[in-house]
Amino acid sequence: MKKLTWLIVLLPLLTPLVSAAQDAYPADSLLQAAGRADDAALRLVEAGFANVRALETPDFTVFTVENDAYKLPAEGFSRAVQILEGSGLDTSKPIKLIGTAHKIPEVTISYDPATGAWNTTKRLDASWDAVRNQPKLNNSSLKPDITVYPVVSLINLIITQVYQSLWELKPALEVELWPGARFSYQLVVPVFTDFYENRYHLVHPGVISLSQRFRDPWHLNILGKFTIGQFTGNRFGAALEASYWFPNERFWIDTQLGVVSSAMFVGFKWRYYWEPDFVWNLAGNYYNPSLQTQFTLRAQKFLYGDYGLKFEMVRHFRHCSVGFYAERGLLFNDDWSLRPKFAQPHTNGGFRIHISLPPYRTRRYGYVPRITTGDQLTYDYNANNEQYFYKEFRTEAADNLVSKNYYNPYYINSMLGK
Repeated sequence: MKKLTWLIVLLPLLTPLVSAAQDAYPADSLLQAAGRADDAALRLVEAGFANVRALETPDFTVFTVENDAYKLPAEGFSRAVQILEGSGLDTSKPIKLIGTAHKIPEVTISYDPATGAWNTTKRLDASWDAVRNQPKLNNSSLKPDITVYPVVSLINLIITQVYQSLWELKPALEVELWPGARFSYQLVVPVFTDFYENRYHLVHPGVISLSQRFRDPWHLNILGKFTIGQFTGNRFGAALEASYWFPNERFWIDTQLGVVSSAMFVGFKWRYYWEPDFVWNLAGNYYNPSLQTQFTLRAQKFLYGDYGLKFEMVRHFRHCSVGFYAERGLLFNDDWSLRPKFAQPHTNGGFRIHISLPPYRTRRYGYVPRITTGDQLTYDYNANNEQYFYKEFRTEAADNLVSKNYYNPYYINSMLGK
């Protein structure tokens, strides 16, 4: 009876202590969750990911990763998801994995507690705003790559020989600078050629460019790249590339605007002609997820002043992309009158094969230059042997069919869990 009396007397004093302990528990729980997030971030770094950030909030857990060890980002993201699933994170709230390229956010891969599934989108949300200022682990700035791009070119222009071939190695020094910035210096080394033009027989510089990537700060889903330098197609100047993905991410538009002029290297002697021209293209794109196939219709002003339409159908496999294209052009006089029919570009077409080269995973050791093969071996077949019209340019050595599909959300979804 005395014990019960003392308990009744002390109960008012014990109640605040119990409440205080209950109030402290969420903070302790959040602290433990933050420790799990930090541990997961370290595991991502050990797996070779760069620019890793982590943050735990009451509403979500968010990470950023950049694929440095994995040549194909989709394979890297699949591995990052596996690491997060085995890290003991709180799965009662969303987990966000933001994939970046050159420190610019490209995609958000989200875990939905209601379905237990991961889903990819090009869009950003509050999770990026929360994590963007967190310290980065394994910063990629000023870590150089020496990337060797093999290239094979075939032409059929003379009667006495079925094909003339050009085999080249194009090593490039590529360095990331500040966020979004990349410098590239490429050297072209002929291995074998029976092309008749003498300039193809000489070692000479290729693409030399400084690019700045960006994403709009208002989450409007606009991504872009501004580049200055020496481009492919014997052109130098400045170019702006941008894309916008619609809410239904099967559809997007992209454009390239450039002010360029003619230039080429013969040996190490640069010959340039300052006659700037404005070239452009604008494309609408549709991606069929079930077929992993991209359809593109592009209106374009080409390098030699011809205007035209280009249709492409490209099937993206795991380690290669194969596609067909058809193009129809028109040529105008200075007064915008149409040139005679015999002077118009012939309808052209062909196929394109871009293959990702092994090794598909390469580790980096500090600031020691990493030597690896280029992302792809490219081959474009020109069915009509068109030599003058329909000419384009690329601003970086790594631009090709496969790299353009790196951050397609449907393609990434197809790779998750593989």
